[in-house]
Amino acid sequence: MKLFGTVQSFDTMQGQGEIKPEAGGDLIRFDKSAITWDKSTPPTVGQRLSYETSTSGDRAQNLQTA
Repeated sequence: MKLFGTVQSFDTMQGQGEIKPEAGGDLIRFDKSAITWDKSTPPTVGQRLSYETSTSGDRAQNLQTA
């Protein structure tokens, strides 16, 4: 199931960031490896993305621009 949220932070050196879900709740972490577009273009703060959560629900995966 696709979810939507906005990028709250992304550290280009560590390749990690956080998304604030539109539906509310805690921030969800993601790694650069979860990005499905050209990885040379990092996500920016405020950017709206669609994503899925890992089976444990604590990580975003399959990030796509929304």
